[in-house]
Amino acid sequence: MKSTLRSLIALATLAAMPAMAVTYTDSAGDIDPGIANAGGTLDILSMEVANTLSDITFTLTVNGNISSVDWGKFMLGISSGNPGTTTGNGWSRPINMNTPNGGMDYWVGSWVDGGNGMELWAYNGSVWNQTASTASNNIPGSISFTPAANSTLTYTLSLASLGLGVGDTIYFDAYSSGGGGSDSAVDALSNPNVSITAWGGPYTSDGANLSSYTVVPEPSSVALFGMGALLLGRLIRRRK
Repeated sequence: MKSTLRSLIALATLAAMPAMAVTYTDSAGDIDPGIANAGGTLDILSMEVANTLSDITFTLTVNGNISSVDWGKFMLGISSGNPGTTTGNGWSRPINMNTPNGGMDYWVGSWVDGGNGMELWAYNGSVWNQTASTASNNIPGSISFTPAANSTLTYTLSLASLGLGVGDTIYFDAYSSGGGGSDSAVDALSNPNVSITAWGGPYTSDGANLSSYTVVPEPSSVALFGMGALLLGRLIRRRK
C-alpha cells in the first residue's frame, strides 16, 4: 500500500512538471568585426526548445538589450521532413539550409521594431507562402520579448502548423540579421564561428552546423499513462 501511494505521488509530481527543454548554445562574440552587432543584440547566445502535446516553443537569448535597438531582425529556419528547398527562405534573404531530410520548409521571421511581431512562412514544394503576419498573435502561435542585459525572444507555434507530432524530428537554425531585406545571417545559432564577413553573405546551414530536436510526449501524458498502467496492474493482481 505504501509503495503504491509513493508511486502515485511520484506520478502526480511528474504530471505537474513542464516539458523538459533542450538548450543549444552558441559562442559569444562570433560576429565579424566589420559588421555592426546592434549593441550585442545580433550576437546569439543560446536557444531553448521544448514542446507540449500541442505546441513547440523556441526561446532565443541574445547578448544585448533589444529595447535599445530598433532595426534587428531574428529568424528561424526549420526542416520538418516535408518537401523543402536548399536555396532561399520566406523572406528571400541570402540564407539557405541544406539538411538530411529535404531542406528548409518553414521560416519564422521576427522584428523588434514597429511594435514587434513575427511571420510564419511555409514552402509548398515550389514557392513560399505566408501563413500569417502580424504582431497581434492571429497566427497559430505567438511571440514575446523580454528586454534585459541578455534579452530573450520566445516563439510559440502549434505543432499542427508545422505538421509535427510526437516522435518527429526537425533540423533547425536561428539567425540574427540587419534591417535590410538583402542582409544575411550576421550570427547563426548552430555555427560557433563567424558566419559572414559582409552584410550580403550568403550563408548556408548544413549538416556540420545544424541543430536537431525530436518532439517528445509531455511529462503529464507520460504520468497519466504510467498511472493507468499502475492501476491496471493492481486490478490484475487483485483478480489473481
